[in-house]
Amino acid sequence: MSEGDAPEGSRIKVDSTKDLWQNIVQNVKESTTNETQDLTVLVVGAKGSGKSTVINRVLGSSTKTKPTTALEYSFGKRDDRNTTQIAHFWELAQGSELSQLSDVVVTPENIHTVVAVIVVDCHDVSTMFESSTYWLKRIDRRAQEIFQKMKAKGSQTPDKMLARAQRSVGEDHPDLSRMRLSGIPTVVVCNRLDIFKGDSTRLKLMAKTMRHIAHLFGAHLVFSSEQSADVTKLRTVLNHLVFQVPFDPRVIGVDPERGSVVATPDKDSFRDIGDPYASNMADFTSTGDSELDRWKAAMDEMFPPSKKSETKMVEDPFLKKLYDTAVDGFGEPTIDSMRKQKDEELEQYRRNLSKKSEKKSDKDDREG
Repeated sequence: MSEGDAPEGSRIKVDSTKDLWQNIVQNVKESTTNETQDLTVLVVGAKGSGKSTVINRVLGSSTKTKPTTALEYSFGKRDDRNTTQIAHFWELAQGSELSQLSDVVVTPENIHTVVAVIVVDCHDVSTMFESSTYWLKRIDRRAQEIFQKMKAKGSQTPDKMLARAQRSVGEDHPDLSRMRLSGIPTVVVCNRLDIFKGDSTRLKLMAKTMRHIAHLFGAHLVFSSEQSADVTKLRTVLNHLVFQVPFDPRVIGVDPERGSVVATPDKDSFRDIGDPYASNMADFTSTGDSELDRWKAAMDEMFPPSKKSETKMVEDPFLKKLYDTAVDGFGEPTIDSMRKQKDEELEQYRRNLSKKSEKKSDKDDREG
């Protein structure tokens, strides 16, 4: 085939101003096909928490946000040498009301590329605890569902993802055995922090509570606002989680009075976070999760939840399954799995007893 018949992409270009090796290098560069890497970013949170605003800040978009109806799609692209990384942002609207749509986004085919972003609104602080724990547990439950199916087919991906999560925390981290790692990189974004300006007592409790929640689930935590420094911190964390850009540890800070909080699971610890303030638990409604109840009691006392929020908690079928043992759920995959195993063993025991009883009855009939 002559040069004139060659496909456009395979033609050799010669620059007379360059020597032989420079021409070879130039043609190799131009003929190298870029690899495309698709990444999935699930953005969830309560209605009006600022999910679209967070996405725009990360993508550097100045587009005016508008209410999201169901699932909103946008994307960001990053070129790294011969690899083009495309992050597909899926924003889920209406808080937990449309939470089942998250299962459409997170699938066995893409779970290894998923990053979860949970946005909570500081202007509606009484819902921050509920919203963050709801989504952290829902994401964990979705991961466990997918992992079980993948393991049944012999896939090594679940073990690799959990091992990756453990390495990101640090295999010698003192809190590792206590943390609930889903395997999906997650960041909790506390949006519109300005509401706490001048209110250090409430700010400190909220910050410690959100640090504890994020650390328990192995998630990153970022406090965000419209200030450019806060936007930079948010981008730093998400670029690291989504595009694996090297993380700049200088953005880490856990004192809310000295700047916006950025906490990472490898650098934070339960010891540094400390305990919640003592609170009156007389009228406290338990979540069924003792690890979280101590913090929820303190938050409920300082930021009383609205009746609307409490009603929503009771009516949400997923939360019922998580918190109500009568609906076959303890909110912990390990405990749920163990309970299922014991239930199956009990059922098998009953069947064996029934068979023995039938055999004995038949024997008695023959002897009679």
